[in-house]
Amino acid sequence: MTSQRLSLSLILLIGCGTAVAQPADDAPEPTETETPEAAPERSEQEEARRARVYASVGDVQITVGDIEDAIAAQSPFLRVRYRDPAKLRELADGLVRFELLAREAERLEYGDSGAVEQQVQQQMVQKLIEQQVDDQVTRESVTDEDIQAYYDEHTAEFSRPAMRRASHILLPSREAADALLAEARDADNREFRALARQHSIDTETKLRGGDLRYFTQTGRPPNANEDDPPVDEALVAAAFELTELGSVGGPVQVGENFSIVKLTGSREAEVRALAQAAEGIRLRLWRERRQEAIDSFVRGLRNDATVELHTERMRPIRLEPIEPTKGLPARDPHEDGRETGASQGAQAAPEEAE
Repeated sequence: MTSQRLSLSLILLIGCGTAVAQPADDAPEPTETETPEAAPERSEQEEARRARVYASVGDVQITVGDIEDAIAAQSPFLRVRYRDPAKLRELADGLVRFELLAREAERLEYGDSGAVEQQVQQQMVQKLIEQQVDDQVTRESVTDEDIQAYYDEHTAEFSRPAMRRASHILLPSREAADALLAEARDADNREFRALARQHSIDTETKLRGGDLRYFTQTGRPPNANEDDPPVDEALVAAAFELTELGSVGGPVQVGENFSIVKLTGSREAEVRALAQAAEGIRLRLWRERRQEAIDSFVRGLRNDATVELHTERMRPIRLEPIEPTKGLPARDPHEDGRETGASQGAQAAPEEAE
């Protein structure tokens, strides 16, 4: 039985098989991270044992070795179930069942299907990447020193500055602010938002009840765009001076106006220790290195192959119009005013006649 057909049979068996049997109580507890050790060199006697034929399907023979390889290809947890003779027989008979189905599919020439060819190519590419990249670039190849270096160079990723959330009512004069201050101090959050909607002259925050959302001492949330306008520094200072949620401060002068400030949220500064961040860093570095290795491998293939691109021929590619969300206009899939396939009808673009 060929290794390619054995692999396909495993996909069928695992995907369509019965429920997984639980390991015996006295069985060791394997983990999903275990990897099978390299098989030792087999003796002639061992090779002869593995070559014994379990079943013949036409001219295809399924050997003891095929069954053992099918078991070895599964995870340690799944392999435990084959200590049960019934489960072992089920696996072996499943190989026979798959071979019968494969022979019938070949007879009906399903192998010539484009979809089948694509699946085969995808499996080949996956195997290529596993052997050329994944066997060399593993998570374990990211060392503790690599993790420490990344942590030291990206400290901002693992820390969060103190933040406050506040709402405010902007008023045109000190007198107006003083007149409203007592009522604002007695108001709960819902009532304060109502006062802001009624009295605030800050058109940006008025409709959301004066909410300034969370901000750091810079007046912006962490990782904010520098083009985003910050909260006024006087409001920031007033919010950070308040210590109890729900407390109200002010009036605070903001330009020529005055503001009443209510503290609605508080988050203290946090720093993630290296031990907490290590596995996340390891995964990130592994993914980056793996992608770099794949890109480098493909560049080498590209340099050795003859690749010609005709980018100008992409323009006549037709995309079906995107169905609009109810109440919104239809969106142009090309986003350049070009006609879609539906509007062009059956007439081919001139470029396609080449």
